[in-house]
Amino acid sequence: MYMIHIVNGDAVGNKIQGIDGEIIVWREMYDFGPLNLEWSKEEQIQKRAIFFEERLGIPEAFFISNCEKQDSLLKNISTNDEVVLWFEHDRYDQTMLMYLLTVLSSMEFEKLSMISIDQYPGIYPFHGLGQLTSQQLTALVDDKKEITKEQIREAVSGWIAYNSNNKEDIEKWIQTEQHFLPFLLPVFKEHGSYFPSSKTGLNEVELLSLQLINEGVCQFYGLFKIVTEKRVNDGLSDLHFAAILNELMKGMNPLLSSDLPLPNYKLSPSNAKLELTSHGLDVLNGKKNRLDFVGIDWWIAGVHIQKNASS
Repeated sequence: MYMIHIVNGDAVGNKIQGIDGEIIVWREMYDFGPLNLEWSKEEQIQKRAIFFEERLGIPEAFFISNCEKQDSLLKNISTNDEVVLWFEHDRYDQTMLMYLLTVLSSMEFEKLSMISIDQYPGIYPFHGLGQLTSQQLTALVDDKKEITKEQIREAVSGWIAYNSNNKEDIEKWIQTEQHFLPFLLPVFKEHGSYFPSSKTGLNEVELLSLQLINEGVCQFYGLFKIVTEKRVNDGLSDLHFAAILNELMKGMNPLLSSDLPLPNYKLSPSNAKLELTSHGLDVLNGKKNRLDFVGIDWWIAGVHIQKNASS
């Protein structure tokens, strides 16, 4: 049976070039940006394209073109082929896995398989498949597992809950769904950490970042390294992390300042130096709330949080 390998990211795609079958590199970021199942496919792509151009500098037309091309590749796969999904344990990959299983489930493939790991002998900490050599990756094909109907059902119901504009649907899914996919439930349990605290207005990534900056970890990539080591199950990219921090530097009363622009799609990586402002210190110490100084306009899966600063 001919195999179609769908992988997350060019790093893995390039390393398995010699493998039997065709390789499709899936390029999307379902761990943030606007999502809503009530939108048409075209409307959702358009809204996400606008969001990512504003937050990451990805050209809108380029994003739309990429989405259309990869959707076309999916549609052209023969249902007689075996589709092998290569996705690790983290939030970035598992949200992508949910999306793909939801789409593929409606196409009646004869066989869907998965290579999904959260560790590898001799590699610690394990962040992802990109850490493995070509030889190590190729050998994983021997351990691929056929995806069951129960796993597909869980992915589809998870994608519906993830896209909901009611955050309580996530908790309901956690409590009521039967869980067969190895890493999806932990991702949903951690999903709540991306919602802002009622006390500080910060999510856990933002709070950790302010704490570390206050402790003297001020260079962007040094900060990114520590945050991703502490939050190894997020799969947080440097551009996503930069976008999160940029939200705290908006307006007349920012929580952070930076001597250089933070990295985005258009800018070469720069190791900017970050500092807490007096407002940031007040929020960190619990004296003030983020919304006293900077507003919030952010999507956490299907939930759009939008509030203006009070000052």
